[in-house]
Amino acid sequence: MIYLCSYEKIKNTLSYKMGISKDQSISGGENGSSNRAGKQFLVYLSSGMLAETIACVIYVPVDVIKERLQVQQRGGFSQEKYAGSWDALVKIMKNEGLSGIYKGYGATLASFGPFSALYFVFYEKCKYWARQQHRQNQSSVSDNSNAAVDDIPFPYIVACSASSGALASWLTSPLDMAKLRLQVQRGKLAANSTSKADVSYRSMVDCLQIVYRDAGFKGLFRGAGARVIHFAPATTITMTCYEKCRSFYASYFS
Repeated sequence: MIYLCSYEKIKNTLSYKMGISKDQSISGGENGSSNRAGKQFLVYLSSGMLAETIACVIYVPVDVIKERLQVQQRGGFSQEKYAGSWDALVKIMKNEGLSGIYKGYGATLASFGPFSALYFVFYEKCKYWARQQHRQNQSSVSDNSNAAVDDIPFPYIVACSASSGALASWLTSPLDMAKLRLQVQRGKLAANSTSKADVSYRSMVDCLQIVYRDAGFKGLFRGAGARVIHFAPATTITMTCYEKCRSFYASYFS
């Protein structure tokens, strides 16, 4: 909810700052100039990226703790032992500080940030197309230029969220692949099973370059299909529930 609410708040703020009214933002540039469409693109792209930046403040520490506990369960730690999630958080903060609990923040944001940015650009555009199609099919709402998302039938929302999630996840698969490789490498370092001299990847960019050199374009998108299969249903469930709940509460409190 922090992620989605942050996106809505940032989107509304940026739209106001850039002089895009709510009606214009909803219409997706209908009967407007290319300048307006460009502003909307920047608003959606920036809002998605910033929302992910905020969400990662919570997500990354959780991921680091999960990573350490998983390594421990495999018998990777020879010294430090964690009794549970809270114990792991306390010990990591004590021994490594904030840099330890936020280790991998940059790589995580570099992976999920572009995904969120592209996802919301595609999603907002798909909603505009769906709304236009629905208006053509329903003459009773064809003159309603302020239609909200609940005017879009449920199947349309499902199609918008699923297609946007599939496309965004496929395009950002190389970034996710690099993040996962760095994550595995960090786990081995934390377990002292790999020395710093044997580190394969120095950064996300270095990882992408090495993979492309060794396996080419195909190597960068290895596992893309599995990522799409994961994210398409996940984004569909998340966004359809969010949109319907938002519409319900907006109607209830109006």
